[in-house]
Amino acid sequence: MNKFRLALIICVLIIGLLLIFVNPIQNTIIAHLSNKLNTTEYSAEDIEKNNQADADFEFDAVQSLSIAEVLKAQTVTDKIPVIGSIAVPSVNMQLPIVKGVGDAALAAGAGTMKPTQKMGQGNYALAGHYFEGKDILFSPLYDTKIGDTIYITDITTIYEYKLTAKTIIAATDVYIIDDIPNKTVLTLITCASNGTKRLALQADFIAQYPFDDAPAQLANTF
Repeated sequence: MNKFRLALIICVLIIGLLLIFVNPIQNTIIAHLSNKLNTTEYSAEDIEKNNQADADFEFDAVQSLSIAEVLKAQTVTDKIPVIGSIAVPSVNMQLPIVKGVGDAALAAGAGTMKPTQKMGQGNYALAGHYFEGKDILFSPLYDTKIGDTIYITDITTIYEYKLTAKTIIAATDVYIIDDIPNKTVLTLITCASNGTKRLALQADFIAQYPFDDAPAQLANTF
């Protein structure tokens, strides 16, 4: 066997191994990144500062995450503007809420879809990536059921919502994140049908609690 053929075989083997392991590696990094930002201690001052950060809100330009983007996000964790956290206890989901829908933001957690939205007001809309058969980012939302409780917090206040609608919509149905007169809702958006459609969840506002004086059942939520 000449050296060229041997080198070619080695290259094919390396590429094959990369193709086998790239997705598990990517998923592990994403889970680590989400957990790292979720468990980091943020103060109210940190959240306020991050709310003033520049961010990308071009949701139409969002593409599937690549391993390169995930690795890049891991190198800029200190620059990802975390502004809160979301928890869905029924599906064991907890993620950081990050300002905007840039690549780094969506590699770490749930991204805000409108630049002026505020927690507990209007239609608070969040987007996240979906990976079939995985429990990272917004993937667990497929297992939610109507009536499930969803919490979001800005470290100062915890806002409680109840899931009332779960539908597949067209990718062009951007009205879903518009404010609804006289209603306070939470909207969660992720991919469906290989990215050609969207899964949209909407939840009605129920109550809010001071973060440091929340009911006992919320003790281990965040």
